[in-house]
Amino acid sequence: MATPEKLIVFDLDGTLHRTEVFAVKIHQLVQEEFGYPVQSSEFIQSTFGMPSQEYLPALLPGSNEEIQRNYVQRVVELENDYLYLAEAYSGSAEMLERLRADGWVTAVCSNSSTRYISSVLKAIGLDELIDEIQPLEADLHSKDESLARLLARLQPKKALMVGDTIFDLDAARKNNLPFIGCLYGFRPAEMATADRKVENAGEIFAAAQELLFS
Repeated sequence: MATPEKLIVFDLDGTLHRTEVFAVKIHQLVQEEFGYPVQSSEFIQSTFGMPSQEYLPALLPGSNEEIQRNYVQRVVELENDYLYLAEAYSGSAEMLERLRADGWVTAVCSNSSTRYISSVLKAIGLDELIDEIQPLEADLHSKDESLARLLARLQPKKALMVGDTIFDLDAARKNNLPFIGCLYGFRPAEMATADRKVENAGEIFAAAQELLFS
């Protein structure tokens, strides 16, 4: 890919993908299957966006690494069965189409695997509207490192990030990118210091234009 004039990097869960529509039920099913307390929808949603070394101990209190690996494998198996329930946030497709028509290169940077990102984007009908994906690769420890790798690979002239959690905001700050905070996502309280805040996906295009030229 040629050097992008302007790159917009999206988080996935809670930003483009309404993760709770199918993921909460899967975690509750697997928690019960593994003999752990079945946690509330609110608590499970509070772990979305965390790296695995943080969310797995939260979902499986007192578990060891083997149990956590088996848990993740079982979640992946059920994800394939439940992906038909997955939904994009309203207005996401139209927003991405508008950005690309205006010359933006679109990317997803997520604390997830390539398999998960690709499967979800296809399930929610956005796979053809995302130009690049950056998973949390094995040698990376955080989203800011992952974002740094994406930026090093693409070398955009201008870039910004869109997300809904403190992990997204921190990644943007550590990479010196402007940040758009999604108040419709999982952690609106963490978006207080975002450069722009949006109430829905349809507002992202205008916010991105403002930040690019501010």
